[in-house]
Amino acid sequence: QGWDLADGLTEGMTPGQAAGIVAKFAKALDPLPDVPDAEPPPPAAEPTPPAPEIPSSAPFVCLGFSEGVYYYQPGSTGQVISLSRSSHTGTNLLTLAPLAYWETLFPSKTGANWLAAASSLFETQAKAGIFSADRIRGRGAWWDDGRSVLHLGDRLLIDGTEQSISKAAASKFHYQRLASIDIPKRLELLPDELGMEIIDIASRFHWEVPASGLLLAGWIALAPICGAMQWRPHVWLTASAGSGKSAILDRFIGILLESMALFPEGNTTEAFIRQQLRADAIPVIFDEAESNEKPDRQRIQNILALARVSSSSGRGVIGKGGADGTAQSFNIRSMFLLCSISTALKQGADQSRFAQLTLRNPSFLPKPERIAHWSALDADITRLCTAEMGHRLLLRMVRQIPIIRDSVAVFRRAAAERFDSQRQGDQYGTLLAGAWSLANSRPATIEDAYQLIDANSWDAYREQTEADEERCLQHILQHQVRVEGDRGSAYTRTVWELVELARGSAASMEITMTAAEAHLGRTGIKVEGDRIVVSNSAKGMRRILDGTSWADCYATVLGRLPGASKAGVVRFKGLAGVSRAVSLAFPGAGA
Repeated sequence: QGWDLADGLTEGMTPGQAAGIVAKFAKALDPLPDVPDAEPPPPAAEPTPPAPEIPSSAPFVCLGFSEGVYYYQPGSTGQVISLSRSSHTGTNLLTLAPLAYWETLFPSKTGANWLAAASSLFETQAKAGIFSADRIRGRGAWWDDGRSVLHLGDRLLIDGTEQSISKAAASKFHYQRLASIDIPKRLELLPDELGMEIIDIASRFHWEVPASGLLLAGWIALAPICGAMQWRPHVWLTASAGSGKSAILDRFIGILLESMALFPEGNTTEAFIRQQLRADAIPVIFDEAESNEKPDRQRIQNILALARVSSSSGRGVIGKGGADGTAQSFNIRSMFLLCSISTALKQGADQSRFAQLTLRNPSFLPKPERIAHWSALDADITRLCTAEMGHRLLLRMVRQIPIIRDSVAVFRRAAAERFDSQRQGDQYGTLLAGAWSLANSRPATIEDAYQLIDANSWDAYREQTEADEERCLQHILQHQVRVEGDRGSAYTRTVWELVELARGSAASMEITMTAAEAHLGRTGIKVEGDRIVVSNSAKGMRRILDGTSWADCYATVLGRLPGASKAGVVRFKGLAGVSRAVSLAFPGAGA
């Protein structure tokens, strides 16, 4: 304490003296407590490298996503598949690319790093953006940004040049691989002369209206390229036994369109047709479309609703909810031909979309003439209508899609002027443009359209498409009711007969004007001079229209009639209170 070897140097001690002092005063220190060795700090973790991006040369295409579902198109199958977020597992990703691809791009000690692969896929899909199901295109002919595309299931013909499904030219649409349509390669296109022969055969069947053959030929021409059309007209063929319906369906249309059409019949439902078509643009030829029983009537109406949606080229999608909670989308772009003894066209919207073609019973001809006619027609059908001819017809129409689209625009304009109706112009003008394109390889001029239209009589077709509001009014006026007379007897009369009695333009020994007015009032109808006033809410009106499409909107529909106006609040005899009403011009009295 208080001394060190430096003091010994100062005092001049020898090393021995200093060592003695150290020995005399030194004592052992208490041992220090044992301290465990400190663990070395863990080595700094190496940063996780980012997952590699999916290269553009990947064996599949990332199409995009929608509501937690991701869409892909593998090159191996060519079909669009969907995977939910939780379904990006190893087994499912192997449907996009083989195992070696994933192990090379996303290696791990145990094979492929599936978590990293899923992460990279999600990033790539986010860049691709929202996917819309209406961009999927199935088999058939399409118009794609100025190019004609024929999708044959396993290959594409783009402006006549064959390309693989997996190596299709850049497009916002996705052509997925489907069952192939067998069309031989290196076929010659159908020439104008043979196209004219198809028109001739269609016109030689015994039609109630001679122009029907021209319309049928136009439908045959356009049906194979229905996906490329802006408006898709439909046809309903009616015929009795022995009138030639089988020859038209089986040996004429059926042979020419066999490779590019769907042929349901009998009890086929709308759901079957919709699920068979999905995204295909192929025509539907439906035989035996009868609606004798109530279930049949509803089934046919559902099919007509499908055809109604298919008419327009809009981007509308038919959506159905799946049992698993996943929505299903269907893009219907087909032209329909239905065949039966009588039509089931009730809605005005359906009547304006279907050309009604009626075959005459050949019994009006003497038997020798009938036999000679069918012998000659049968020989020409056998010679002309073959599978090869159908393929040549398809290739001709696909090659002429740009010309046909221009011709359709011209014919629609001309027909709208001649028919004085844009809807009829769309319907019949499009069919006539198809017939024109069968025999002409150039675009039609407005003079060509006028000439073809004026060469035929169209009075019967002008009568077919009655306005919806006129049909609603006629349904009301032709409805039969039971009315009590002065002597207590009940008589059956139409609403129109009661209207005439209430107006004083007719007389009856059984029913007085007062009785007619009272019954009409209880129904919700009132006669005021040359006007008919109809209640907007009377239960009697709803009973008359029960089961029709006008039951809940008849006041709005009737308000579209020429001369119709809102009548304000009106009191009707036999009804408690007042109701708003619509005032109509008396039929035949003018607006």
